[in-house]
Amino acid sequence: MTVRRRKKKNTVRGHRTHGQGDTKNRRGAGSRGGRGRAGSHKHKYTKYFGTFGKNKKKVIGKPLGPSINLDQIEQMIPTWIAKEKVSKEGNKVIIDGKKIGFAKILARGQLKSKVVFENFKVSQKAMEKLKESGSIVKGLEEEELETVEETAEEEAVEEETKEPKEEAEEKADGSS
Repeated sequence: MTVRRRKKKNTVRGHRTHGQGDTKNRRGAGSRGGRGRAGSHKHKYTKYFGTFGKNKKKVIGKPLGPSINLDQIEQMIPTWIAKEKVSKEGNKVIIDGKKIGFAKILARGQLKSKVVFENFKVSQKAMEKLKESGSIVKGLEEEELETVEETAEEEAVEEETKEPKEEAEEKADGSS
């Protein structure tokens, strides 16, 4: 059912100011107290209290570009070859990140074919999977390759040192 209400115009008939205060407040912008946030440190202080000095900081990311997973690369290789976006030499496929429009390789999925990647950044897990598949990443600086290898070596050393400690703890727990 529809609700029937009287128009505001009719409800305020007989009331001189129609709910707007003094008649001089209806003339121009006299009762407004300024436009926008004018007077926010003076007569409108309570209205805007707590908003002073709070600047919203924009988070600006690196302009890296889109990323692609290993399983997506595996699916797209035949179409890229058909469209001549990638080239094939022998049993290796050469993929240039700038030509296909991707900037980073992520680790989801497996890569079965041998691929030479150029102009890509690679996540650490993806780098390990690429090494297992026999793929090569060109364009990475030598420092980045060294850091990937160093972290793998450090993890191996940590695992070796943890095992004797755990065995010693188990022996101590068993003897008491």
